[in-house]
Amino acid sequence: MLKNRILAFLHRKFDGYCFEEYMIMAVVCCMFLPFYISLTAVVVAALYMIGKNKIPALFKQYPSAKWMMLFCILTFFVSLFHNNQLGALCSIGLIIVFLFILFYRSIITPRLFELITDACCIISLFCFAWALLEYHSIINSLDYEVFSLQIEDDPSHRVNSTFFNANYYAMMVEFLILICVYKMMNAKTPRRIVFYIITISCNLFGLYLSGCRTAWIPFLLTLPLMFLLNNHRRFFMSTLALMIVFGIMVLIDPEIFPRSDSFMKYLEIRLDIWQAALKGIQAHPLFGQGPLTYYHSYMLYGGPPTEHAHSVYLDPFLSFGIIGVCLIGIYFYQNGKEVYRLYKYKYNVRLFSLILAFILTVMIHGILDYTIFWVQTGLLFLLVLSASGMYFNQKALKNKI
Repeated sequence: MLKNRILAFLHRKFDGYCFEEYMIMAVVCCMFLPFYISLTAVVVAALYMIGKNKIPALFKQYPSAKWMMLFCILTFFVSLFHNNQLGALCSIGLIIVFLFILFYRSIITPRLFELITDACCIISLFCFAWALLEYHSIINSLDYEVFSLQIEDDPSHRVNSTFFNANYYAMMVEFLILICVYKMMNAKTPRRIVFYIITISCNLFGLYLSGCRTAWIPFLLTLPLMFLLNNHRRFFMSTLALMIVFGIMVLIDPEIFPRSDSFMKYLEIRLDIWQAALKGIQAHPLFGQGPLTYYHSYMLYGGPPTEHAHSVYLDPFLSFGIIGVCLIGIYFYQNGKEVYRLYKYKYNVRLFSLILAFILTVMIHGILDYTIFWVQTGLLFLLVLSASGMYFNQKALKNKI
């Protein structure tokens, strides 16, 4: 009986998709595995597109895409010019990810999007389980009590689950909690609501274990805003009240916040990083020096050693220059107009609120970090941002969505 119910559930969820939609599902699942597997999955999808000669049609369907491709090619040659080999390699990766996103935009449908967001929620629980195992290993090595919940500053003593770095895991958790809220607002049964609440709770605990302080701040705005935009006023007021209580608790006892005692120390390091980044921007204002410019040049400008400028407002100008940022901006401006139409014409306000929450998360978290520039975080962000395409792509128009 149980076996039949499971099989019926699987058929209901997975039957009726084409091969390309199954490919999207596979990439989404791989996104929660170590980054080299995530990148390999995207490469396989890109090779499929090239083999099927789909790229010319995609550029015809999305005229603004040529500006993004020009950006990728430009940043590749800029990296080579400045002997930035890692930057050149990243530029190739950007091309591959961008081609996949165009492919995704052209075939995404509401049914597929709801399935992959559900998959994200479910897989996040496995990532949380991995984080717990990792935490258990860490406390054993440091000889801590299991329930001490003491989080160290050393990155090697902070959980990262399957995401290479604790801060990347933290941003993934931010996104996943927003997805859970998005799903919960449309849940039809109490059982599903309970599932999303449990998933949110697990991910919040995983976020605490990651030790990332900045990741908590965006929730103060994004969660109440999502409920407000969707006219869930009781949830809006409840969430707002919880945020206020949480804020008061932190003010009274900052130590309930992970790594609160070292905040000023790391802020001073950020200031030194930003000063070095500003020097780099002044030295190469038009084109930058390619991806990971800060890592390539921090010694030249006297900055602390790290991979990037720890700022979503500085690193793009440092790495890509004014010209590069403008080229990116053209593509995202067109994508942004598509997203706004979701709200203006009431196509899907719930999706609009999710995309807006994702953007605000990047903008707020990005004040102190640049965790969006990574395979898994960047890919999940672009998958949600580009989901507006399911109301405007050719497949959707044929189905009169």
